[in-house]
Amino acid sequence: MSELVELHAIARIPDDERHGRAASLLPLWFSMNASVLAVTTGVIGIELGASLASTIVAIVLGNLIGGLFMAYHSAQGPVLGLPQMVQSRAQFGFFGAAVPNLMAIVMYIGYYVAAGVLAGQAISNLLHVSTGLGIAVATVVTWLLAFLGYRAIHLFNRVMAVASALLLIVLMVRVLQHLGGTHYVATANTPASFLLMLSIAASWQITFAPYVSDYTRYLPSTISTTRTFLYTYGGSVVGAGLFMSLGAMAGAQALHALSTDAVGYLSGLLPGISGLVTVLLFFGLVASNCENLYGPYVTIMATVTRAGGRFRSELTRGVFTGVLAVLCGIVGSAVSDDFVTNLINFITFLLYLLVPWTAINLVDFYVIRKGHYDVEAILSVDGVYGRFNWRSLGVYAVAAAAEVPFMNSAVYEGPIATALGGVDIAWIVGLLVAGALYLALSRMANTAPGAPADAELPIDTAVARA
Repeated sequence: MSELVELHAIARIPDDERHGRAASLLPLWFSMNASVLAVTTGVIGIELGASLASTIVAIVLGNLIGGLFMAYHSAQGPVLGLPQMVQSRAQFGFFGAAVPNLMAIVMYIGYYVAAGVLAGQAISNLLHVSTGLGIAVATVVTWLLAFLGYRAIHLFNRVMAVASALLLIVLMVRVLQHLGGTHYVATANTPASFLLMLSIAASWQITFAPYVSDYTRYLPSTISTTRTFLYTYGGSVVGAGLFMSLGAMAGAQALHALSTDAVGYLSGLLPGISGLVTVLLFFGLVASNCENLYGPYVTIMATVTRAGGRFRSELTRGVFTGVLAVLCGIVGSAVSDDFVTNLINFITFLLYLLVPWTAINLVDFYVIRKGHYDVEAILSVDGVYGRFNWRSLGVYAVAAAAEVPFMNSAVYEGPIATALGGVDIAWIVGLLVAGALYLALSRMANTAPGAPADAELPIDTAVARA
């Protein structure tokens, strides 16, 4: 048991403590995406009135595009041995990194509460108890995994990847058996509905960007970054694509039932083993949600400490994640029935603020510094990366402002989004503006603190040039 408990916080993982293979990332990211949340996300295209074929194509393309960004972040972990948001100090400065870190923390918490509510509903359906008690059970199980940390999360997700794949096959067969008899008629099968579903699927992948190298930083630095990229990309895109497509197909048959009680509907497809299906769906939510509890701990440490603080890592992690889990459980128990929908809208809005960060981070890593950083300086308040990098913060602000006219969310719809029939391409604008502007200003300045021009490249040339 003691070997499962993670002992490190956010400091660089020493080479003699690195372990694992890149292939372990395939089941990890498949399992993280194999959840009821992915199923309900796939239903959105049907709710928009798009045809089933159009929805599935949009889901596949959106995941293929969005998965590129999150998988490129994954390859940073073995090179630097640092959590994702710690590495952001190299672009934004030691204290400047608090800006994207705050956005990531709010997103983590939002996803945690949303998935926690669904997990609570699963326990409620299974044990015939209140949803509040179900959320409490889900909170305890999820907290235990987050407390154990990196190795336990990998191991649990490896087991759940197999279980989720088998469950997917059985559910897909049941849905396909009834698909021919569906009377669903698309009411708004337009380019606008197609592009909106594509953006939603791409956004699903991009929101993993703040997580991803947290789960590769223990891998040996000698591991090929190409393999790290491909295994992460394959697991995440295939997992999300299949479960979202399952949701779209099921939604074409029973939209209302799936929208109001996804766990109940899916378990009802197999009445003889509905209890087992509910259990697997519950643990699938736990598998994806423990990262939403582990992530805030890592990101908070990256914001308020130099390298994780003076307390024992497991004690700090246990207390922090425990308090956060209880608070989120209370929030989940108090929310209205439509909270998950409203929360997803809110998280989509937060995506606008995360997209400029991912563009800046990837351009800096792969184009400007080509993977070479001074890790000790990243962990130092007064290192060469400074306390605030105003150039990066300025690019971030400009890119976020450029997104505004293209936004279409529950909070605000921009004029260009309105002109496009409601299509939200703000995330594309944010990526392009932030990436291009950061690259241009960096080359004009002709400086890359902490990245000597003659440094040996620690990343695969194929990945750096892709």
